Amino acid sequence: MFQEKVQKRLELLGASEKPCQLVEISGNEVHLTEVGQGVADLQVSLTSSGILFRKVDEHKLPYLKIKTCADYVLFENKDEDWFVHIFELKRTVKAKEWIHIKKQFSGALQNAYALAGVLGIEIDLTKVKTYTVYRNDKLNDASNPVKLRYGINTKGDSTGSLEQKEWNSDTVEIDFTEKVILEHCKVQLDIETGAGQCRLA
Repeated sequence: MFQEKVQKRLELLGASEKPCQLVEISGNEVHLTEVGQGVADLQVSLTSSGILFRKVDEHKLPYLKIKTCADYVLFENKDEDWFVHIFELKRTVKAKEWIHIKKQFSGALQNAYALAGVLGIEIDLTKVKTYTVYRNDKLNDASNPVKLRYGINTKGDSTGSLEQKEWNSDTVEIDFTEKVILEHCKVQLDIETGAGQCRLA
C-alpha cells in the first residue's frame, strides 16, 4: 500500500484498519467525528491510500511550544508524493474562534512533522492543506436576516475584518518557523445533524 520504509515504520505505531483506533489506514474513506455539544460526522472520501491520526489534540507532543492542536492529521500518498491534510472541527466559527483555529493549525503542523519523522515521510509545505469543518459561520453571519436584507457583512464586503477576509479566501497564514501560507478549505456540515461529506481532490 505504501513505500516499504513507511509500511515498516507503521508497525511502530500499532496502526490498525479499525476506525476506533487512534491510527487508521484507508484507501477509500474515513470518518471524522466529534461528540458532545458540537456533534459532527464528516465522511472524507479518498482517491488514494492515507494514514489518519485521530485525536491529535489529545495526544500532541508536550515538548512543542504551541500547546494547542487541530483534531485530525491525514497523510495521503498520491503518485509517490505525500500530502498532509489538517482538520479542525468547530460548531461555530467567529472572529475569535478563527484566530484560535489558526493556532491549532500551527500546532497540528508541528505534530505532523514529528509524526512524519517517525514514518520517514518528508513534508512539502506546498502539499499541506487545512480544513475548518463547521456548522455555523458567524464571521459572515449569513443566518442573520437583517444583515442579509441590507447586505451587511457579506462575503464580498471589502470593509470586512481581517479575520473575515482571510476566512473567505482560500489560504490561511500561520506561524511555523516563519509565517507560512497554506491552502485552506471550509467544509460546512448540516446545521441540524452535523453530518457532511468531503472529497479530497
